[in-house]
Amino acid sequence: MRLRRSRLDRLEDDVLNESRSLAPILRQVIALGGHAHSEPLRTWALRELQGYEGTDVPIPDYRRISAPLGMDGFTGMFKFREQPVSMFDLPDFARESLGDVLRLGQGVGQIESLTARKPGQTVQLAPAMAAEVAVFMSQDSPRQVLRLYWAVHPSAMEGVLDQVRTRLVQLVGELRDAMPHGQQDPTEDQVAQALQNINIVAGDNSSVTVTAPLAVAHRRGSARAEIGGTAQRTFPCMLFVGTALTAFAMAAAVSAWATWF
Repeated sequence: MRLRRSRLDRLEDDVLNESRSLAPILRQVIALGGHAHSEPLRTWALRELQGYEGTDVPIPDYRRISAPLGMDGFTGMFKFREQPVSMFDLPDFARESLGDVLRLGQGVGQIESLTARKPGQTVQLAPAMAAEVAVFMSQDSPRQVLRLYWAVHPSAMEGVLDQVRTRLVQLVGELRDAMPHGQQDPTEDQVAQALQNINIVAGDNSSVTVTAPLAVAHRRGSARAEIGGTAQRTFPCMLFVGTALTAFAMAAAVSAWATWF
């Protein structure tokens, strides 16, 4: 007589298969959390699926990647593309939020899609209010900045996906350790015990576990994406006026969550 394969059996098979997409695996985790009556497990898996943008949940440190900030524009009759941006190029209010470290807030399905579109080619992720910051950088300067973005190599995004998969493998391992031999599905207490060992470090380096995803607020923004010059914006372009009041408003906006191009 063939024994029924449990939800944990199927989850283990899929998460250990490197060719399987993470999105459907995380949906299995949501279902597993529902059967185990574990809201924290469902919440963590849902955040990885839907992303952290526009939420109060801090973006985990494993989603922190290195990416140079670049710009496109022209000087006189000469155009430039992918020119590196230094901190001295940025206005004072943007230096804290814009740099060569990016917190990737998109859902895993979106990240997987970005890495698969053009393998080996960088993906351009634009910060919130990028167009307005570019206008500010162009004021009283012979250099006109048209676009501002992070140039992200696909391998960096693949590293984020690998971190998510590793945590899923760790979840399976912790559940196996907590469950006695022969048990099919984990209990609520066993899931809670397993989650205690899956830690996430938030943006201010404080320890946050998936059992307390709202413990620390996160101030830095993430990004919206563009590949091959095509874009779709969900925020209207604002007319920028170089006054002190506008600069203050932009300083707050740059730190907010970004939207996809």
